[in-house]
Amino acid sequence: MLILALLSLFVLIALLLRPRDLFDDPVCAVLESRDGRLLGARIAADGQWRFPAADSVPEKFARCIIAFEDKRFRHHPGIDPLAVARALRLNTRKGEVRSGASTLTMQVIRLSRGSQPRTVREKLLEMALALRLEAYRSKDEILALYAAHAPFGGNVVGLEAAAWRYFGRPADELSWAESATLAVLPNAPALIHPGSRRDLLLAKRNFLLDKLLAAGVLDPLECELAKDEPLPDKPYALPEIAYHYLETMRRQEGDRLFGSALDYGLQQRAEAVVARHSEVFATNEVYNLAAVILDVRTGQPVVYVGNAGHDSRAHGDNVDVVQAPRSSGSTLKPLLYAAMLDEGDLLPDMLVSDIPFHYKDFSPNNFNHTFDGAVPARDVIRRSLNVPSVRMLQDYGVEKFIDLLGRLGFTTITRGADIYGLSLILGGAEIKLGELAAVYAALARELRGEGWTPGGGERGGSARGGVPPLSRGALWCTFDALTEVNRPEEEGDWQSFSSSRTVAWKTGTSYGNRDAWSVGVTPDYVVAVWAGNCDGEGRPLLTGVGYAAPVMFDLFNLLPATGWFSEPADELEEVVCCALSGHPATDLCEADGVVSVRAPRAPHRPDPCPYHKLVHLSPDEAWQVNSDCWPVAEIRNVSRFVLPPAQEWYYMRSHSGYHPLPPFHPDYAGYRRSGAVEIIYPQDGMRIAAPVALDARSQGIVLSAAHSDPDATLYWHLDGGYLGQTAHGEHKLRIVPEPGPHTLTVIDANGHSAAVRFTAF
Repeated sequence: MLILALLSLFVLIALLLRPRDLFDDPVCAVLESRDGRLLGARIAADGQWRFPAADSVPEKFARCIIAFEDKRFRHHPGIDPLAVARALRLNTRKGEVRSGASTLTMQVIRLSRGSQPRTVREKLLEMALALRLEAYRSKDEILALYAAHAPFGGNVVGLEAAAWRYFGRPADELSWAESATLAVLPNAPALIHPGSRRDLLLAKRNFLLDKLLAAGVLDPLECELAKDEPLPDKPYALPEIAYHYLETMRRQEGDRLFGSALDYGLQQRAEAVVARHSEVFATNEVYNLAAVILDVRTGQPVVYVGNAGHDSRAHGDNVDVVQAPRSSGSTLKPLLYAAMLDEGDLLPDMLVSDIPFHYKDFSPNNFNHTFDGAVPARDVIRRSLNVPSVRMLQDYGVEKFIDLLGRLGFTTITRGADIYGLSLILGGAEIKLGELAAVYAALARELRGEGWTPGGGERGGSARGGVPPLSRGALWCTFDALTEVNRPEEEGDWQSFSSSRTVAWKTGTSYGNRDAWSVGVTPDYVVAVWAGNCDGEGRPLLTGVGYAAPVMFDLFNLLPATGWFSEPADELEEVVCCALSGHPATDLCEADGVVSVRAPRAPHRPDPCPYHKLVHLSPDEAWQVNSDCWPVAEIRNVSRFVLPPAQEWYYMRSHSGYHPLPPFHPDYAGYRRSGAVEIIYPQDGMRIAAPVALDARSQGIVLSAAHSDPDATLYWHLDGGYLGQTAHGEHKLRIVPEPGPHTLTVIDANGHSAAVRFTAF
């Protein structure tokens, strides 16, 4: 009577109180692919393999555990009266506890309460709490709680962890024999260990299989075949696919189940591609390689390779490079090009100056240390030219460009324009590979007409909305320019890449060959790759085109074929441009031809072509003349394409069709053409350190100038003192200046001059 009274009291209390969460044990960090397959897991904080609880239990295991532990589980209220009566009779007859009459519900309660003493009072409390649990949870939920927290031997807790550790696959793919093996383990978990009475484990499993046969769950053949299956041997290692992705997620959000958009098969193939290239790169002591593939429509990664390896810390293999800020190299140049198209400051084929440039203490060089004089804007980004890009940024404004990059989704470019300066466009700021890919994916979504979704963030993508920083017209022109694959300016093992699809792509190499980048975009995917060393060590020949681009194209070749973006006709307009300068055409441009160019609609356009000039020539075009030296009736008035002297000097070396103006006739009066002389080096305000030879003697500096007349003679002066003269178009002069400020003046025979101030030290 006392026992019944106590039980009644416990039941009353239990039913009046809603059960709390029964389990708060630490769980494993688990990563699943988009179709729910296991990519990786990390052991829980308490050293147990305990996966987060699932919502359901596989049918085979459910039938096995119910048949073995609690055959009336589906029908009792948490306590099985028949089992209790049987246990009382057996325990009374034997004079000791032989049976506890525990249902699966009661076992869930016992698991949640830890190692409590097995007393009558504790048993009564378990019964009461089991009744309460049944009142608030369904049978399937209770079964799932049991499956998630039952011990399966050693440090393995829960069905899913056990299935992976003992059979190397998920619980819903286990056979009847495997499910039966796991069903009997919580009753005697130590039996799983080799040498620990495995014959008893086999007997228990086969006993359960016979029960399933008797219940009609299995037919005789299924039962016999199941008994022939061997018991599991040593535990399996859990998968380590997308290793760094899981490490980053658990570092940000703790240990839990992480669903993802990763494609299971594609991730494995991509890791194989990256590993193969990494082995080759290691021969040049380039040890780290990372890649990410984003689905443009969602902005989420379908492939995430944070680093080529993770077996050793010797080369920073534990670093998730997708999330590591690195020098951006040239990867931001297309964004500046698109922004200037939108502003109306550029047209796609408009010439940009490509001559030596100096600003304060900054003197950039192109990758191959040569200059073209003037280059079409689309070629600046297609060929990744540094000097014209710096000039473009100077025209656009560093502060404005920083603001644009922030609105696009870059979170690491947070310092001011006075810190970054013009070097920002050449890698003066650090960006993340993941954010670079996310920004390009956001731009691709906008060009697809799906609305603006800012890029950036740790996993890519964010809420839709807002005004896009770049128009679809500008993006169309930019991506169109980037479909050209050759990057001849990047030295090293150059190769032309072939692909079955059109890809807009950009490479980048940071100062000192420390970072190699490549990012490519199609309407469906963005592939971004980084190669280098996590410790920042540069390596010879480490360039975007030589290292990152081959990996990028191999990854693109894993992806399904795709088309190309539809032209946003409503955001483009025809602009009649000079065929040579790319500026809006004037009447004078018609002599060399005009072309119709598709350009984004913009609030204004660049100045009309400044390079076509009306010049007056002798009939044989050997002289420039005027009415003072030639009969007016015989003068030929001709439209000619004429660049400024310094641009012209470099331009002629790569454009054989360019013809400079002829010299002025000796009798030409009033000749005062501005800009006839131009000093190329040094530039005004430069601070110059002359190189020193091994004998500690200064080797001096080489002065350089250009003149519009290739036959002109130039006269050089330093601080008022005469230095010498140069002629025949090669205007270079070596000097050894004294330390301190100087004024350099260059004069031609007609009195035209140019001057700069510089400081030698």
